[in-house]
Amino acid sequence: YNPYESFTVNVNLPITILSRFDLIFVLRDEPIPEQDQKIATHILSLQSRSTPSSEPPIEPEVLKKYIAYAKRIQPELSPRAAKLIENFYLQMRSIYQQTSTIAITARQLESLIRLAEARARAALRDYVTEEDALDVIDLMKKSLSEVGIDVETGKPDIDVILTGKPKSIRDKFSTVLKIIGEIQEKKGYVEDAELREALKEYGIDDQEIKMILNRLLSDGKLFTPKPGIYRLT
Repeated sequence: YNPYESFTVNVNLPITILSRFDLIFVLRDEPIPEQDQKIATHILSLQSRSTPSSEPPIEPEVLKKYIAYAKRIQPELSPRAAKLIENFYLQMRSIYQQTSTIAITARQLESLIRLAEARARAALRDYVTEEDALDVIDLMKKSLSEVGIDVETGKPDIDVILTGKPKSIRDKFSTVLKIIGEIQEKKGYVEDAELREALKEYGIDDQEIKMILNRLLSDGKLFTPKPGIYRLT
């Protein structure tokens, strides 16, 4: 897992699948001596014949009945829980004023409600408590801090998950299309060398230009009548 690449680049899954998850967490396999020791000891103990088989904390049949009963419960949001969730949503939305990026959408608001109801249901309660709301807000914060971040700017940007491209990348795509359009209007076509030279003034390096051009070509927004020449479709 490369922390300098976006989450969507690292996992290489379609946006249509990623956007269906209420929460996403990144589990990195990083060497941590103390944790590695515990894992090794646990695995080896399972293979030891001298170690008696452990009993499950809850009998499977009891757990099945518990889950079946919990599914029948339809918790309602208490006024206090609803207010906490609303305040968190509005607070995250206000980040746009400082960063010009969208930190959270109505989709995440719906996720918060589902998660809070699920937590109440697991406790066999008919209503969502303040504690339920606070816990799921913490989970959402953790999830967004891991996957809803533009790694280039460090700013929160939910479009990393919803579109696969953070605002910083979308802005560069727009700049490339704008410059191509301006040059094409004058000459009828755009030469690769001329385009790259013009884009350097906008701080877009060769590697980014190559990535953006390849994406525009694959998306059908750009075509090459001959090598080294581009035109908008």
